[in-house]
Amino acid sequence: TLASDYQANLQRFADLGVDVQITELDVAQGANQASIYERVTRACLAVTRCTGITVWGVWDAASWRDDNPLLFDGNGNKKPAYTSVLNALNSVSGPNPTTAPPTTTAPPPAGGACSASVSLNSWNGGFVATVRVTAGSAAIRGWTVRITLPGGAAVTGTWNAQASGSTGTVNFSNVSYNGQVGAGGSTEFGFQGTGTGPSGTPTCTAT
Repeated sequence: TLASDYQANLQRFADLGVDVQITELDVAQGANQASIYERVTRACLAVTRCTGITVWGVWDAASWRDDNPLLFDGNGNKKPAYTSVLNALNSVSGPNPTTAPPTTTAPPPAGGACSASVSLNSWNGGFVATVRVTAGSAAIRGWTVRITLPGGAAVTGTWNAQASGSTGTVNFSNVSYNGQVGAGGSTEFGFQGTGTGPSGTPTCTAT
């Protein structure tokens, strides 16, 4: 459960003239998990000096707890809690948080090639990137997306892809269940990171 005066308590600390942050956040899975994640996020957004939220892990399989407390399940799939946090972040405007426009590429090339685009949800000190891989006019059997991260940024978790490296130029390759994409079709993967999210255009290589 979440205390009814949670936001008020955050504000009380902020009124003392200090920044506040929510750290090591996780919520036991249950009927109210998504609601609690959303309310915590909105409470921070409502307090000017609440400068960050850190979730204690990325996906349930890597959590030290056995009650599935994170935003992604044991297979790396988004949970309702992820959607509730994203909706809360997207419901506000201004510098905290910011939703960068998708980085788009040219229309999908012909043949068995592919293209990729990135959309970001960023906050102070971190980001989540969602990457869409689109096949050209012919089906593909596999793909690799190359993304260059800004200096100081690092990948801390990846889902629906395999990452090679965590800083600088990182290659993300398909996993067993999402390598085959029909002509004109698309699939998505994502990653979470610290620092500033990528702003350049990713490259996609198909097999």
